[in-house]
Amino acid sequence: MRKKIACLLAAALCVTAALGGCSGSGKGSGGDASSSDGSGGTFIVRSAGDPMSFNPDVAGDDNGYPIAQNMFRRLCALDSSKQNLVPEAAESWEYNEDATKLTFHLRDDLKWSDGEALTSEDVKYTFDTIKANPTYYFSASMAVVDSIEAPDDYTVIFNLNKPDSSLVYFLGWYATFIMPEHVYNNGQAWEENSEATNPTVTCGPFKLEEYNQGESVTLVKNEEFADPAKLDKLIFSIIPDEATAVQALQNGEIDFFENFSASYVTELEADPNIRVEINEYPSPIRMLFNFNNDTLKNQAVRKAIAMAVDRDEVSEKVFNEIQKPEYALYPSYVEWAANTEDTAPEFDIEGAKKVLEDAGFTADADGNYITGLTIDVFEGSGYPDTARLIQATLAEVGIQTEIEVSEYNAWSQKVSVEKDFDICLMGGFMGPDPSALVNRIGTGGGSNYGSYSNTKVDELLAQGASTAEQSERATYYKEAQTILAEELPYINIVSFAGPEASNAGFKNLPYDGEGKWAWADYSHVEKAN
Repeated sequence: MRKKIACLLAAALCVTAALGGCSGSGKGSGGDASSSDGSGGTFIVRSAGDPMSFNPDVAGDDNGYPIAQNMFRRLCALDSSKQNLVPEAAESWEYNEDATKLTFHLRDDLKWSDGEALTSEDVKYTFDTIKANPTYYFSASMAVVDSIEAPDDYTVIFNLNKPDSSLVYFLGWYATFIMPEHVYNNGQAWEENSEATNPTVTCGPFKLEEYNQGESVTLVKNEEFADPAKLDKLIFSIIPDEATAVQALQNGEIDFFENFSASYVTELEADPNIRVEINEYPSPIRMLFNFNNDTLKNQAVRKAIAMAVDRDEVSEKVFNEIQKPEYALYPSYVEWAANTEDTAPEFDIEGAKKVLEDAGFTADADGNYITGLTIDVFEGSGYPDTARLIQATLAEVGIQTEIEVSEYNAWSQKVSVEKDFDICLMGGFMGPDPSALVNRIGTGGGSNYGSYSNTKVDELLAQGASTAEQSERATYYKEAQTILAEELPYINIVSFAGPEASNAGFKNLPYDGEGKWAWADYSHVEKAN
């Protein structure tokens, strides 16, 4: 079958691309969000926290991702509305007949901000480096790649060690931005390179002007970019507190707020100056168990906890029923791949107690079977409230827990890097293809924070990824979910429907670009009037 498809900061307190010092008021340098700043104006996006690094390929970094999207290019990318693949540095790509060779044809008009051309050697260098560094986020996904060829300046060939029709989707997802070889290939690890804290050489519609830690990241239009941005300036205003961010949007101090709590939807929809959109993604809120915890290694404990989660209550009280209860182990949003028959158990307090007693647990004088477990969550987006509801129903079962709430970067360090948790609540994209499960629960997967391992599941996921026919792939993925529904390394709680609100005076937001431009690409934004 031939397929052709055409078309992050710990180390620095302040970084500027053109200046040596820090400045700014905390609202960014754009001032009034509705004011004009040159011909294209300024657009201010709320960010929940600081980027971990300005090299977007080292680690998973939700706060750094939208910044990177506007400063760098990937071969291809996913759009914001339906997760379609759209071209970026590559104008087209194709697999060979047995999906063991993936060839990209690059644009010939892209240049780094220092004037050097972006070529196939940059692509090869980027992905060879990622593959060689197991701690880099995308490294595990590169295991399927035997070698990368750059036969000419604008052709890149990924030679695979087995058929894998899903690789192209992952190249368009996360931590796959092309890095400039002539800047990074100096013998230093990427995270130690000065470009990771002060990026002076980029290739995107914007470039860095100023970074004020805890306040803002200011990007300005890259006049040398092949597809110039409509805006003159793009500011990421760092506002960790959700209520404060909502007020800033209503006051006109920011122009875009993505993925806020559903409780604000009605209020914001009533404001004629604000546009609200609700987009569904295969990114359910889920509870993850750490298999390094002796108590949680016991399947009966995980099952009892799963039975103590009242999804209807969470959906209604935290998310105003915008985010629906989710029992499938893979998001039911992806209908062809989700197993909706073999799912997590229903809410049943008495049944959960029986599961524990049948497994040999006995209640203490206070009626508790298990104590001492913690639930780690990060601030905002309904996670702390969800944890509190679950904590209450777990207590009814006789499972006592403590909730630990952290700022996102601290949570990420604890959970994803140190794996120092018992139970955590998290989101995270489970797309763009069900083969993404290998990263989440495959042995050694980059996002397998709970250290789950099942060789049969690994085998089924590998078979699904190496098969081209969708109906056959579905069989493998659904069988894997049958095992997951029994072993319960995690459970999904509610589906993800992300409210997004913007200043009604702007158009061409990221979610307006279905099939055209990437998630978090603000280069097309312009004034509506």
